[in-house]
Amino acid sequence: MKISIITSNISADFLSPPGVPTWDERKLPYADILRRAEPDIIGLQEVTPRQLQFLQTQFSEFTALTVPVNNPTSDLVATWQAKYEKHGFPKIPSPYEIILFYRTDTFELLSNGSWWLSPTPDIPSIGFGNSAPRVVLWAHFHHIASRKEFVIFNTHIDHRCTTSMVNSCRKQFSLFAENHSSLIFIGDLNFNEKDANYDLLISDGWNDSHKGTIGFDSATFLNNLNSIPSGRIDHILYKSKEFTALTWKRLLPPRSRPRISDHDPVYVEFQAG
Repeated sequence: MKISIITSNISADFLSPPGVPTWDERKLPYADILRRAEPDIIGLQEVTPRQLQFLQTQFSEFTALTVPVNNPTSDLVATWQAKYEKHGFPKIPSPYEIILFYRTDTFELLSNGSWWLSPTPDIPSIGFGNSAPRVVLWAHFHHIASRKEFVIFNTHIDHRCTTSMVNSCRKQFSLFAENHSSLIFIGDLNFNEKDANYDLLISDGWNDSHKGTIGFDSATFLNNLNSIPSGRIDHILYKSKEFTALTWKRLLPPRSRPRISDHDPVYVEFQAG
């Protein structure tokens, strides 16, 4: 069995990162680059409802898993409105930001869910020092052809409170590991391999798909900002005795074309046997 996975911070359509065209200018090249890679699973971050609607038309052979926002805390609502009303979001978008696309004819979805990266993970909330909510979307898949199963987690960790969010994930991962032998963790984690949080995950038994594969140690974040770590901050990690990472690469537009986001999509092909 081979499974190919993409993780990509799409850059929300109301943002204007330096060197990146508007969403309407880049949405078709973005979809084309992802489609050409022929992935089985696509994990996205920073997706607005308008972007999701477009991508669902482009990837009709995929099913999209989303995170609904039900009964958010008052602190979250107030913080969101203060920060994002100017971008045309008077309410917290539902579904919220984190999306998992999977090939409908390749996988059977056995279960899925989410938790919020906050002191109250069961409620849409903040509380670790982040101004925008952060959430983990997970899915338990059965690969129809090989009958193998795995759980995948997709998230966008906040650079303001990385350690608190990583520790929250580690607690949840330990619970999943009790019942599942193969786990995959993807997303914009906002730390590179020199960070202590990276070392924590590796010490917990996570493998970095970049290590030992045919690929280069390339930065995935386009900009070099004082407030956000640079380098390779978009990751696909895995914990499994069955999975082996064969290929790691960034998905880039042709040299003459503009970038499709302020993060390069990361593609990894796994073999499981």
